[in-house]
Amino acid sequence: MTLHSSDGVHIRVTNEFSKQRFFQVDAGTRPLIGDIISHSDLPQALILHGAGNANRGHFRLFREQLLIHGISSAAFDFVGHGDTGGELISSSLISRTRQACRVIDSLNIQQPFSVIGASMGAYTAVKLLEYYQLESLILIVPAMYTASAYTIPFNEGFTDIIRQPESWEHSDAWDILSVYRGRLLIVAAENDKVIPKGIINKIYDSAVHAKERKLFVAPQASHTVFTDLRSNNPEGFCSVFGQIIEMIKKF
Repeated sequence: MTLHSSDGVHIRVTNEFSKQRFFQVDAGTRPLIGDIISHSDLPQALILHGAGNANRGHFRLFREQLLIHGISSAAFDFVGHGDTGGELISSSLISRTRQACRVIDSLNIQQPFSVIGASMGAYTAVKLLEYYQLESLILIVPAMYTASAYTIPFNEGFTDIIRQPESWEHSDAWDILSVYRGRLLIVAAENDKVIPKGIINKIYDSAVHAKERKLFVAPQASHTVFTDLRSNNPEGFCSVFGQIIEMIKKF
């Protein structure tokens, strides 16, 4: 069954009692495909995946576990990823921000809400602070980018810009985080070869007005931090998962 609304979002319910509802949001050149995992209510958290071969499917088990604890979530595939598809090289950081905003507005996610962003998705999560009231911001192995890369398409010199030594120091994220007053949880990995430790420290140090801020560093984990924790340190995974639940459910 497919439900249509006037604001460009189409929701397909797999069956009457399903906890997963698929949606399609009109967003310019192609529709964004995603789903809500919920018993009935609007999503409390938005999940933003990273770059490379990432997609929302990587968070399916994690989101099922969130629902067990009463937390509903929405997730979608950015252009160039997963079910949304399309040309990744023609996208950009600013496009990813606009895509996330379109999903939030179309689904009528109620403020304040929580955002969980992984890797590149963490930067998009921070940019959402310029548009929405977020109660909880959960950043998993977060990447941050120089402001000069924000509007550059991924196929037009983006990589060259972000590979300049410590280009992230010039990110606009630091000013955005400096006025954030919600809760912040950073999940980092001890052996992350993708994200410099300086980024992790600067995220934490910038959020000086956060209601609460925590940093969890997964020992001996790589950039695929949740996969590593589940396989090698289940107690560590339970610990960080508990912190995520606590961050979201506090308000």
